[in-house]
Amino acid sequence: MTTDPDLAQATTRRAALVQALADSGELTDPAWRTAFERVPRHVFVPYFYDHMGRRISADDADTRDAWFDAVHEDRALVTHRTGGAATSSSSQPSVMATMLEALRVEDGVGMKVLEIGTGTGYNAALLTHRLGNDSVVTVDTEPDLIAAARTRLTETGYEPNVVLADGAHGHPDLAPYDRIIATCRIDSVPPAWLRQLTDGTGSDAGQILAPLGNALVRIHRTGGPLQAEGCFLPGGAYFMPLRHGTVDGIPVRRPALPTGKARRTDVPASALADNAYRFLLSIVEPHLDWQYDLDDAGKPTAARVWSPDGTIAALHPDGTVTEAGPRSLWSRLEEAYRVFTEHDGPGPERYGLTVDHEAQRVWLDGPGGPCWSLRP
Repeated sequence: MTTDPDLAQATTRRAALVQALADSGELTDPAWRTAFERVPRHVFVPYFYDHMGRRISADDADTRDAWFDAVHEDRALVTHRTGGAATSSSSQPSVMATMLEALRVEDGVGMKVLEIGTGTGYNAALLTHRLGNDSVVTVDTEPDLIAAARTRLTETGYEPNVVLADGAHGHPDLAPYDRIIATCRIDSVPPAWLRQLTDGTGSDAGQILAPLGNALVRIHRTGGPLQAEGCFLPGGAYFMPLRHGTVDGIPVRRPALPTGKARRTDVPASALADNAYRFLLSIVEPHLDWQYDLDDAGKPTAARVWSPDGTIAALHPDGTVTEAGPRSLWSRLEEAYRVFTEHDGPGPERYGLTVDHEAQRVWLDGPGGPCWSLRP
């Protein structure tokens, strides 16, 4: 365990961060503000890795000051690496505040919350500060993360139920839950989460808040155990994916770029910098691996994209594209761009999600609008 910095200095820096979150409008609920003021992030993030993979730590005299500054800034910090790849992080506090407020918890009514993705334990501590030890269950699939989070939670006086489990399965032993919050990206809503929600309708219905694609979706029970519906929230939400079992750390290999005949495309390189269009792509084609060429202003001029099925495409500076693999990936991107432009470039807040038994559909401007089926 690291040696604590000066507590007064940490309290002052934490208060300054909370005030900044309040001033920017991300933190508006007084109860959540109190939680952020009281829960010390620096205890839960005793080290992190910078963009070069260097360990920045409270225990290292050479990096201690940089560590202390970073944990009191509105920054996401990589806290776990496997095989050279980032596999866990402490989320940006402003995003955490947005998610916790969007969770719509109520005090004093015995509300129970399941958190998928314990990570450092910091978010679980915030939830526990607000709701109490018996009202929070948090799960993660990594034994070392769970052990460290449990230690830090105990050190700071919080004792939620910390469980080593595959997050996709939730935790049925302590179900049902009034709220389920995921701090990891999903491609579709695991049926187990829906089954573990409380019954009810309207404001009493169980709710799930999770990053789907690269935006947050909030859905509520609308009928039977596998029926739910809701809408996406404005803005982006970029999280590491939900993991199943332990992480093997094997990096993804990119196939060679295509060298075949080029064709014209209607998707301009500038569209690839549009977060609203990128949200639609995260639904239509999840898990794409992108690489860009940028101009002096940081705008894309060309791009390469790989799909997990081995399909690849390259957008060239002259507005042409070449492809290779089992299907036409770029045609899917063009189809999405056509819908995007025909509907005036909608942001995530114009999309919703309907779950009906095992089928899940993302729709635009209502269940009767353009829709895309999610892959289980």
